Amino acid sequence: MAKDTAGPLRLLRETHEDRVLTVLRTQGAMTRAQLAERTGLSRATLSSIVQELLAADALTETAIDDTTTRGRGRPVTQLTLNASGGLALGMDLGHRFIQVTIANVAHEVVGSAGTDCSERTPWSKRLDLALDLVDTLAADNGISLSALAGVGVGVVGPVSETGGHRQPSRATRIHLVRDGLTDRFGVPVYVDNNTRLAALGEAIWGAGAGLQNVLYLRLSYGVGGGLVLGGHLFSGAGGAAGELGHITVDPRGPKCVCGGRGCLERYVSLAAILEECGVRRFDEVLRRLADGDRAVRAVISTAGTRIGEVLAAACNTVNPETVVIGGELAAAGASLLDPIRDAVRKHTHNQVRHGLQIAPAALGHDDAARGGIALVLRRSALLAGYPAAPADPDEAAATRDRIPDLG
Repeated sequence: MAKDTAGPLRLLRETHEDRVLTVLRTQGAMTRAQLAERTGLSRATLSSIVQELLAADALTETAIDDTTTRGRGRPVTQLTLNASGGLALGMDLGHRFIQVTIANVAHEVVGSAGTDCSERTPWSKRLDLALDLVDTLAADNGISLSALAGVGVGVVGPVSETGGHRQPSRATRIHLVRDGLTDRFGVPVYVDNNTRLAALGEAIWGAGAGLQNVLYLRLSYGVGGGLVLGGHLFSGAGGAAGELGHITVDPRGPKCVCGGRGCLERYVSLAAILEECGVRRFDEVLRRLADGDRAVRAVISTAGTRIGEVLAAACNTVNPETVVIGGELAAAGASLLDPIRDAVRKHTHNQVRHGLQIAPAALGHDDAARGGIALVLRRSALLAGYPAAPADPDEAAATRDRIPDLG
């Protein structure tokens, strides 16, 4: 099979598209000549990009009265974002927080909101809370959901690229979310792991934008990761790639919900940090850090070292250009990041650590929701090879069952 060399070219094209959209979003409508000047793109490249964006309804083009300067020649047109060309809905149904973000086809966010929930909140209730947020956003911002093109939603736990899961309880969860959203909106619904979607969001708009190899780590009530390798979002054979939280750091450590012992998540999740610091809210941890509390600083530093040791092994394996640290724990700033950097530097070999950046996430609570939007709009080259349409988990399972298990 011939090697796919189109990835970098697609990524370059997506970068050019984003440049055009950003200029129009921040500076308003303008002619093609003005747009070429502001973006620095050649006329030929700009023409190709504009035609594609017009075909996708991301832009509109209208004639303007310019007879005072052009006489009776060809009418001048100007380009502007098409806010009514279609909408994409992104959701993140996390452990203790639900986020909903709505964007138009130009990737312009038109509404975003979130709400807390209990870790024990049933999935049917989580979905109801998310739908309530959608209704509120639509009403408050005058958004008509009749233009909705699709929904991309992140859920906790592994989700395979076929859109399902072998574990019955998680398969039921995925069914409930997909069926509920399909019944409500009647549009394609994509369900994926929320941490992987956060990685996608950061790789498109955040700290990993424009890079081909990004390792993302989310430090929250759960600890998980996501990988962009060779310019593609990577999920692995069963959708569990990047599960750094379940790497064993102490074989004699406490049992984990995954069935293992001494997993990283048991030591550096928010719940573990709160317990060790003797507080109930992470805001209190941050306050004590700011006040110079040595005990709390030691807890965060130890967590950073453990995280860095696991990241070093992962970096030696996949050799990323940057590691992005997200989730609530990243708010600890240098108190956490410096020990992570020290451990990664200590435990990686020269070729891996040369040029490697470790940076805090640039997006906020809507990172995974934005990743869901990317699944719907499908403009990013990072999604090359991702299923072109939401898969039917029953059909995928039937196909899988016909394939001999070689393991």
